[in-house]
Amino acid sequence: MLLMIEALLLISAAVGQDLRAAAAVKGQIIPLDMAVNSVDDDFDGCRKNMANLVKTEYLQKELNNSAEFNKAWKKGLEFGQKDYNDLTRNHSVAIYVYSDDLVFRDFNNDTRYSKQNYTNKTYKWYSLHFLLTDAIQILKKTQKGCMTTYRRTNVKFNENVLNTTVRFGSFASSSLHSNKTIFGKVSCFNISTCYGAEVTKYSKLPHEREWLIPPYEMFNVIDVKTRRDQKDLWCDTVFVLNSTGPQSDLKCALFR
Repeated sequence: MLLMIEALLLISAAVGQDLRAAAAVKGQIIPLDMAVNSVDDDFDGCRKNMANLVKTEYLQKELNNSAEFNKAWKKGLEFGQKDYNDLTRNHSVAIYVYSDDLVFRDFNNDTRYSKQNYTNKTYKWYSLHFLLTDAIQILKKTQKGCMTTYRRTNVKFNENVLNTTVRFGSFASSSLHSNKTIFGKVSCFNISTCYGAEVTKYSKLPHEREWLIPPYEMFNVIDVKTRRDQKDLWCDTVFVLNSTGPQSDLKCALFR
């Protein structure tokens, strides 16, 4: 059981590391798949209802229930971007909180594996999940088209995924820069994202030119490159991902 728990924590750190280095057990190979247990609600058809629940119930309840989330939120209120444009202050704070290091591991782990908790209303992050999703969708309206971004990790992913469809399953940070070697050089991703949005202005790390990809975006693995075949490759393995659209199994699940 202990080994299983350690493996789950490792996977969540790798897939949802969000531009932060993740430690790997030597020899551990992480799967790339459709993340079928993901909290992938895109709120299409229930946005106003969910926004009201977050405002009147979930946000304050979740801040009260988690000292770390409360601390992270206060940091976001103090240091987050004050010029919101089309976003609200809560959207801006949510992005800052996500790009900080206080809650992102727990949040990503729960988002990748807590589908059942979401439907039985024991998921701990309804407010942060909605605010990030909503912010991405609002920003995307003014960021037309798809964008090529890059994601680095220090863990090894299963390479036998060519021509399969995958999702990150949690919110995934990527960058317009491919040369940020501090974030890893073992398994990396060249991503064509059509549903992610640039959050540079609101991130704690604006120099990273950060693009945030939602858990519901699907990708086809169109190429898997390795240094075995290409000596000058920028990582040991590079997965080339092409967006194929959204898949939201939990779409408006709280209102069914």
